[in-house]
Order: sequence, then C-alpha cells, then structure tokens
Amino acid sequence: MKKAIIGFSILFLMGCTSTKLCEPRHPYYRIQAGLNKGGITENTDFTKTTDIQPDAFTGATKIGLNTSSHIVLPLKQNSIETGFDFMYNNQKFTFNDSHVGYNGSRNVGTSQFMIPITYNFNLLKKNNSLGSLQLKVGYLMQFNLFSVTDNGAPLTDYSTSGFSNGFTIGVSATPFKMSNGNRLGFYIDGYRGSKIYNDFYNRSIYEMPGSSFMKIGIMYQFGKIKKQ
Repeated sequence: MKKAIIGFSILFLMGCTSTKLCEPRHPYYRIQAGLNKGGITENTDFTKTTDIQPDAFTGATKIGLNTSSHIVLPLKQNSIETGFDFMYNNQKFTFNDSHVGYNGSRNVGTSQFMIPITYNFNLLKKNNSLGSLQLKVGYLMQFNLFSVTDNGAPLTDYSTSGFSNGFTIGVSATPFKMSNGNRLGFYIDGYRGSKIYNDFYNRSIYEMPGSSFMKIGIMYQFGKIKKQ
C-alpha cells in the first residue's frame, strides 16, 4: 500500500515541475452511473491448510450499482480527478463445513461511499484539447456500511471494517461531443485494497481477503472544451 501511494506521489510530481504547471485551469465536471462487481474479496484458497476442506466455504457476488460525481482539474497536459462515488454490492457466502458445524448461508449487502484521487494521462487530443481518452492511476478511500443476514445453523462470528483504502486504476473516454459543448462517454475502473470483512475462513493469516471491485458505466461531462 505504501508503495502505491509513493508511486502516485511521484506521478503527481512529474506533472508538476513548476508552480505554473500545477495551477488548476478550467475545471470540468462529470456525472457517472453504471454496474459493478466486487466489494468483499473472500478467501478462495484453502490448499495451504489442512484444517479447512476446499469446499467448506464459497462466495458469490451479484452485479451491483454505482454512481459518481467528479471534478477534473487540468494540469498542463494531464489532469487530477477527484469526487464522490457510491457503490452497492450484494454477496452470498455459503458454508458447508461439517467438521466445525457451520452449514448455511450469509448474505452481505455492502454500501460504500468512496473518494478517489487519480492522476490522469490525457490522450487523443486532436479534436479535444483535454484528451478524449484518459488513463487513470491513484488512491481511493472507502467508507463502508454493511447489512448481514444469516440463514441456516449458527454460523461463524464475523467482524467488518468501516474504513478501507487502496490502489485504483482505470480508463475513461469522452468521444461523443454534444451540440451544447458537453461530452458523452464511458469509464472502466478497478480497485484493490485493504480488508473489510473477517471470519473463520477469512482471517489475516490468509493473503487473499481484502476489498476490490471492477465497475463500468456511462459518463456525462459538463464544460465546453477550450482549444489551446
């Protein structure tokens, strides 16, 4: 995690070689909405322990929804993007462990309020001085709320984390220009971060558990593109 933050800082400094270059010019705004998959990244590898059978615990994630409101601050040739995101995920964990007596299912609804901060490399500037394509890399904070429902026999105890953070990367594009100067496009974002759920099968001794997502959707960008 520290390496990711340091790397992001270096990228930021590369785009800010002078005070003049770091002065935000002509900020523009985006609203986004789409689908996602992720949330809790559960442990799927029990081959390293003899205490748990491979099929004792399994997880399944349904398609969720996300929406965002972002501001983009141009910095010379590239830009900084931040804002507020909301994402909802629903997951089902199935327990089939006769050895310890955990048999049943657990449904976990995860609502996440997120703040991303990314450095955007702006590409395809022939007809768009701000770039019709952006490659994004940066840091993301998550504030988490959970709704948990158990079905079946008494299941393992669990704990959750209200805060998580990690590394995010993505692509956004605005190829379609509207008559009013605004633009329509799409985004694809990915994330991998710290642990938000803990139980008997998702302990800190395992490497897999954490938080992650992949989201995709439609983006509407406000603000006329000014030619340089």
